[in-house]
Amino acid sequence: MTTEQPNIIDGVIIGGGISGLALAHWLGLHDQPGSWELWEATDRLGGTTGTDRECGYSVDRGPNGFLDREPLTLQLVDEIGLRPELEPANDKSNNRFIAKNGVLHPVPFSPPAMLRTGLLDFGEKLRIFAEPFIKARRDDSDESVFDFAARRIGKGAAETFVEPMVSGVYGGVARDLSLPACFPIMREMEVQYGGLVKAMVSKMREKRRKQKASGEKKRGGGPAGPGGHLTSFKTGLDVLTDRLAEQHQSIIHTNRAVARVAYHTDGYWTVTDATGREVRATNVIVACPTFVAAQFLESFDHELASAFADIPYAPIIVVATGHRREDIKHSLDGFGFLIPRTENIRTLGSIWTSSIFAERAPEGHVQFRSMLGGAGDPSVMELTDDQLWDSIRRELGPLVGITTDPVFTKIYRWERGIPQFTVGHRERRARIEQLAARYPGLHMVGNAYYGVGLNDCVKMAKRVAENIKIQA
Repeated sequence: MTTEQPNIIDGVIIGGGISGLALAHWLGLHDQPGSWELWEATDRLGGTTGTDRECGYSVDRGPNGFLDREPLTLQLVDEIGLRPELEPANDKSNNRFIAKNGVLHPVPFSPPAMLRTGLLDFGEKLRIFAEPFIKARRDDSDESVFDFAARRIGKGAAETFVEPMVSGVYGGVARDLSLPACFPIMREMEVQYGGLVKAMVSKMREKRRKQKASGEKKRGGGPAGPGGHLTSFKTGLDVLTDRLAEQHQSIIHTNRAVARVAYHTDGYWTVTDATGREVRATNVIVACPTFVAAQFLESFDHELASAFADIPYAPIIVVATGHRREDIKHSLDGFGFLIPRTENIRTLGSIWTSSIFAERAPEGHVQFRSMLGGAGDPSVMELTDDQLWDSIRRELGPLVGITTDPVFTKIYRWERGIPQFTVGHRERRARIEQLAARYPGLHMVGNAYYGVGLNDCVKMAKRVAENIKIQA
């Protein structure tokens, strides 16, 4: 009598956010039904990426776009036929503001504007212009984003410009986040060129040389600066995740949370869901948040689970409000504004969504997306919906001239919304990778390792897909 061998599929992707969906695409799984499965614990795909369309408003739940500087993201968009649906941000988004002393000040993007700005006093301005003469730190040691900025451009500029920028991107505290983990290019600029200004001058000269040699016309920077132009899709960012989900529906299983995983010495994994259903696979890809992975890995490898759990996350609340245009006094001719923590204002910032992208509000109305919380204010999660709006109205009303309550409100509470690359993140990431390397077929993708943006997730998914194909 012979024993029937269990069916072993090629792999299970755990998590249906942009990372898991992008991995499925790079692996070419749309035409391989039965060989892979993608498990998503909830009833919807996309993770923090999603869009709700109600009462004429189109509201992004989490991220509202990506920078078009990453070729792989644009390649992905082309390969799934979404190039015609791309929507670059309106030119108004070049205008960005910082709130200080009850006033919205334009962000100074040039030396003359920096001299004129009311955001800094005279001594703080001089300190910025002294940046080229500050001695470079050329070692690769860790350093907080704030300490780096204060060392290069001064404490005043770090508090006014860098802290709110970090809050806007990471929902984090600049004094806690790691510069080489969050902004590795800045570290490289100092190491290679000796400073930020020296690096920018050298890069501009190199760019001009290349343009002259190739005959390419000079191109101006977009709303994100020379590094890229903020881009989304017509009506919302979920157009991307919805198309990926549609093309891979044959492998997708929603409402399937992983209970545990196990590795067997004969070279395959078992992945078991909460109902006891078990799948045997050659590969397991962790594409979910690290705190979720820690839970189902605990009974398998406590040390690996602990390494995943060591990556902290910041809570973020997104409050989307719709207003009649006549109820807002400000021109809203811009991207929105950020607020330095030194202002002692609970709101981190507000994006004027309907000024950036089309079809985000009904005719005659505008949409704001205001952010609260972050690593510096976890107790914000205790506020009721009414208390959140009261806080925003009290803090933002004087800045933009809000005269009445909104006609539309949508609130998203992300209890653990954004991974925090705090000082020591590179070591924590390396530990996860080293421990996972003990198990053939175990891989990770997501925003908790090399970058929190959509581009970062797409790039990492591509890299992991190539590794899987090589090992096959």
